[in-house]
Amino acid sequence: MPAFEVPRSLLRISGVASIAAGILMTVGFVLHPAGEDATFGTSPMWIPAHGLLWLAFVLALLGWVGIYLVQASRAGQFGVLAFVILLVGTALASWIFSSDVTFVPVIAAESPALFTKIFTTTHTLIGVASVLSWVLGTVLFGSSIIRAKRFPAWSGALLITGTSIIPIAYLTGLSIRVVAVGGGIAAIGQLRLGYQLLRGPEPGTPSGE
Repeated sequence: MPAFEVPRSLLRISGVASIAAGILMTVGFVLHPAGEDATFGTSPMWIPAHGLLWLAFVLALLGWVGIYLVQASRAGQFGVLAFVILLVGTALASWIFSSDVTFVPVIAAESPALFTKIFTTTHTLIGVASVLSWVLGTVLFGSSIIRAKRFPAWSGALLITGTSIIPIAYLTGLSIRVVAVGGGIAAIGQLRLGYQLLRGPEPGTPSGE
C-alpha cells in the first residue's frame, strides 16, 4: 500500500471536534433531567441536554477520524475493526438524541399516552442495540488506543471505563447521575485525545500541511 500524508489541517479539525464533543457531552449529562423516561420530555432541561448530546455525538465522528489516522499504522486490523464499529455505533446512537429533541417533547406535552404505542418491544430492542453498538465500538477503540501507543494509554482507559459505566447503570436501574459520571469519564478521555491532536502527532506519524 503506498504511503500517504495526513493533512495537518484535518488533524486540527479532528482535535477541535474531539475536544468540543467531550465538553458538550459533559454539559449535556449535567443538564439532563433526573429521569430518562420520555415523560420527562416536558422538563425545561430536556431539549438542551439532549441537543448538546446529539451535537456531541456528531462532532465525535470528526474527532474519531483524526484519532484513528494518527494511530492507523500501529493499530492493525484490530484498530480497523474498532474504528468501523465505533463510527457505525456513534451514528446509530445519535438517532436516539434526535428523536429526544424533536418529537418526544411534543408528545410528552400533548399526548403522553402515545408513548405506550411508540415504545414497543421492537423500538426498545433497536434502541438498546444502537447504544450497545456505540459502547462496544468505544470500548474496542479505547483498547486499540492502548495497544497502538500513539496516545497516552490512560486516555483509552478512560474511554473504556466511562463508556462501560453507562449501560451498567441503565441495566441496574441506577440514577441518571451515575450515567452522567460515566459520560464525564469518557469525555475526559476524548478531551485528552483531542488535545493530543492539536499538539501534533507523535513522532513517526505521517503528516502534512
